[in-house]
Amino acid sequence: MDVVHADRMQWGGTLTAHRAGHMTHKVLFEGEEGSPDNYLFVLANEQSDYYSPRHRHAWDQVRFCLEGSVPIARDLTVDAGEIGYFPEGVHYGPQQGGPNRIVLLLQIGGASGLGYLSVQQVQRGRELLSAEGVFEEGVFKRTRGEGKKNEDAYQAIWQAVTGRPLAYPRPRYKTPIILRPSGFDWQPVPQLPGARRKRLASFAERDLSLELVALDSGCRYPLPAARSRRLIFVRAGAGRCAAVGLQAHSAARLEPGEAATFSADMPCELFIIGAGLVSEAAAAVHSQLDPVSRVQEG
Repeated sequence: MDVVHADRMQWGGTLTAHRAGHMTHKVLFEGEEGSPDNYLFVLANEQSDYYSPRHRHAWDQVRFCLEGSVPIARDLTVDAGEIGYFPEGVHYGPQQGGPNRIVLLLQIGGASGLGYLSVQQVQRGRELLSAEGVFEEGVFKRTRGEGKKNEDAYQAIWQAVTGRPLAYPRPRYKTPIILRPSGFDWQPVPQLPGARRKRLASFAERDLSLELVALDSGCRYPLPAARSRRLIFVRAGAGRCAAVGLQAHSAARLEPGEAATFSADMPCELFIIGAGLVSEAAAAVHSQLDPVSRVQEG
């Protein structure tokens, strides 16, 4: 188990310099570069001048708005206390205007297995493309060399880094999904007095789950070993896990097979994201194909 404390970190530079406006980050956890399960888990401080055009991802994204409001399309926002799920292949945007906001953000390789570029890969892509054009308003505008004259900035970076065009996965949903946790009722956890849970969503093919857990002071909440990776964010309160103190905006990571028990020193609330391994799921599907299908797959 790994634990970090966001409130002890300084805001770092932007990780989205290919877009426009100002955003700073606190990196909580990162995955493995090149893996279909690669991910980035951060706190983002987005300013009102931040802008990105209408676009889509080749990976999944979860945004928990902690303060302010995130505009994700004309007349559509993710407000404080709400959670947005942005599935791979689904368009949204433009993102412009609104107030300053603090957002807990997970970007993670989706069910397609295309993966997610690391921070270092995105930086290398920008450096490579700087010799061929400029980034303006979230778009790469080519002034020399071969390729599209105007292209989504991330899409251009993807091709520069991987050497191949970005073939977006077929969208499984029509629009992003916005969850309102305040509309869910707290459910008691059997045999755990003082613990309550809101199971917010589960997206089966990606094996991605979102839930909130509330603990009364003195309550112990076990998280048994699982096949999924789990990212836990302390939304409020304080407690301990494996003798490590936790406070508001602390985060913990449990890798597959790891177990932990959270103890609440005062009433606290946890946001828990479960993410199955895409690489493992893909291998399982492939093993079930008949020999003819495997030949056709190439």
